Amino acid sequence: MVNLLRAPSVPNSRLGSVTGLWREQSPYNRRALNTGIIHFGPGRFFRGHLAYIIHNYLAQKDYQEQRWGICGVSLKSQGTIARLKPQRFLYTLTQHSSSAQNREAAEVIGSIKEIVNGREKRDYVLEKMTSPSVHLVTLTITQAGYCLDQNFNLNLTNEEIVQDLRNPSTPNTAIGFIVEALRRRRDRNLTPFTTLSCDNLPRNGDILQKAVLAYAEKIDPQLVAYIRDNATFPNTVVDRIVPQEQESDRDYPNRLLQVRDRSPIVTEPFWQFVVEENFTSDRPQWEDTGVIMTRNIKPFLYLKSRFLNAMHSFIACLAVRADIKYMHEAMRLPEINLFIRLLMDDIAAATPVPPSLCEEYIDQVLPRLSNEDLPDSTERIAAETARKIGKYILPILQDAYSRKVSIKRLILPIAAWLLVVREGASESGQPYQVKDTPNVVTAIQAGRTISDILGLESCEETQIIENECYQALHDLQSNGLLNALKIYCEGGLFYETSSAS
Repeated sequence: MVNLLRAPSVPNSRLGSVTGLWREQSPYNRRALNTGIIHFGPGRFFRGHLAYIIHNYLAQKDYQEQRWGICGVSLKSQGTIARLKPQRFLYTLTQHSSSAQNREAAEVIGSIKEIVNGREKRDYVLEKMTSPSVHLVTLTITQAGYCLDQNFNLNLTNEEIVQDLRNPSTPNTAIGFIVEALRRRRDRNLTPFTTLSCDNLPRNGDILQKAVLAYAEKIDPQLVAYIRDNATFPNTVVDRIVPQEQESDRDYPNRLLQVRDRSPIVTEPFWQFVVEENFTSDRPQWEDTGVIMTRNIKPFLYLKSRFLNAMHSFIACLAVRADIKYMHEAMRLPEINLFIRLLMDDIAAATPVPPSLCEEYIDQVLPRLSNEDLPDSTERIAAETARKIGKYILPILQDAYSRKVSIKRLILPIAAWLLVVREGASESGQPYQVKDTPNVVTAIQAGRTISDILGLESCEETQIIENECYQALHDLQSNGLLNALKIYCEGGLFYETSSAS
């Protein structure tokens, strides 16, 4: 790894290859690696998170742990394969942060042995998944890749699921591949692999298991019993900010490592991977490299979903109202910065986790949200805000209600977002293109309440939410965003629960 404050630029004519640099400085022998992990969804987050973690593990263990090479499987876009295959699936990863002592750290990642097109090489993938050497099947396929409905159940009317159920031995979906591979392992008397979801879903392992069992039920009830009794689906918490690709990303390997890279990853120094200790067989001893293995993942689920995922959405809601392009630019505004800090206190008071753990996580997450050297676009974070409100923010509102914590500050960013969608423009009048489902946009523009949009049943709690939302809308329209933030930062809000009357 190269750690530098600044490295001199290198002329393009003198740049080497990623593969050449690996031959010169490789921390382990890739040729000796066996495939122990099959990964579905080899996109940017996977390459910045799990592949990076496994790489560090291999570098630390070297010849002792050569059985954890990764075979990536892409079922959708094949762009990653096209870019990485000429580099033998090597790529550079740069950690970049203005708050770190050494702002830049770059290295070549070698944990991915290959990435294949799962739909073209279906039999190859299934045989790999059925190999005795494979102990883990991991996924980063986003919520859509699981083919779920709005209640996180398998959508049995999904076209791809319907097609797979008609031809289960030739699957096209990740769920179909998992079930078919488990069936083959059962028939060959092989221990089932552990299936590990690494996506941002609440209790992602439980959701994945339920989807797999629902699919298997349509094929063979005996297979359902086998999977339920023998296979495991640990829950995980994954955390690292990996922004969308920027034009400047290629400058880092050029300058820091003097190589060309077709598909570099630029990310933050922070990462977290929390995994339930619930495996069918062998696994990497990756706690030696910083992975947290636990029997109780619940506190970590709360911290990540509330202080990073929900907070991202809160900031994005304010930023789109203020017509701010990047998240760190929003955090640079004193009014937003102070509001977010107080909002975190409100969330901590509403969260059933020891205050010390909340404080520790808040201290970690604030510099990450403000990292100006890793621009993360408001547009990316603000996409599908309605779904994120239901997924991340609504549970906070529910806990705040039960714990008698004021929801005033929690509601204000939601109201700011509602105004932007309703008006189709930021506060300054700049047009805003909403990236949400058409029915959500139509409902908001028609003046429907947030409870209607989220499908909440009418009760005292929802009435309080509506009252506070109505007041927040009024405050934003009367005072403007920044003045409203100042008002909501003043005292008297913290434990002052609103009345429904």
